[in-house]
Amino acid sequence: MSLLLEFLHEHALSIDFAMFVLIGLVQVIVYPVFREIPADRFAKWHPRYCNQIGWFVLPLMIAQLIDSASTCFFVADDLSWAKLLCVLFAWAVTFLISAPCHRRLMREGKIDRVVERLIRTNLYRTFAWAGALIISWLQY
Repeated sequence: MSLLLEFLHEHALSIDFAMFVLIGLVQVIVYPVFREIPADRFAKWHPRYCNQIGWFVLPLMIAQLIDSASTCFFVADDLSWAKLLCVLFAWAVTFLISAPCHRRLMREGKIDRVVERLIRTNLYRTFAWAGALIISWLQY
């Protein structure tokens, strides 16, 4: 286990950068495209997107959470706690707001106001992961 923690800690800046780039692409490119996809194609496309993006997002999120939490345990400085708060906030928005929006879009098809909520609330995750990246860079 200590090898995993050491590996994650040594690569924290890369993990945080990857997470920021990924969420940035989602914010600037992917979610706005939801507006352009016709409703009849959205029902088929959206579940495929959700299943495929998870293969990229979840490993990064898990790695980032493990590193942030373990850094608080072993280092416990203010920056470590601030980064963990950014990561936990991003997780909270992901699972309390974004995931329910995606489930509703999968269940009911394209609903413009749900798409707009997804775009608007994704800004919270974008800022949270930007904060984690900045803190990671300061710690580097």
